[in-house]
Amino acid sequence: MAYKIHEFSKITGLTPYTLRFYEKEGLITVKRDQNNIRIYDDRNKEWIDFFMHLKKTGMTIEDLKQYLVWWYEGDSTNQNRLDLLKKQKEIALSEMKQLQEGISVLDHKIDIYTKKVNDGQENSKKDDA
Repeated sequence: MAYKIHEFSKITGLTPYTLRFYEKEGLITVKRDQNNIRIYDDRNKEWIDFFMHLKKTGMTIEDLKQYLVWWYEGDSTNQNRLDLLKKQKEIALSEMKQLQEGISVLDHKIDIYTKKVNDGQENSKKDDA
């Protein structure tokens, strides 16, 4: 199917500004009609869905661009793409571990303050930091 930018924006959840930015950055290739209006298609949607997942892992715009260059170059770059995806997975797992550690500290403090509140120690001057 073919979509104009406002229709495509609703489908993807991305603003028209963001779509134009991604196009300007070379992350989306968009066809134009006879009036020079952007026309998006289902292939654009598939690519955006994929690269938005990569962005959720913290992948940079530069790495997304590199991945796309390699994708256009074809199967001869499969190893490069595999290496990039593995590297990004390691980065995401490391960040996830740090978040889990932070959440554990939060859970511990929440337990302490919940106990204090439930025991009627809301006005206690002692603070466990």
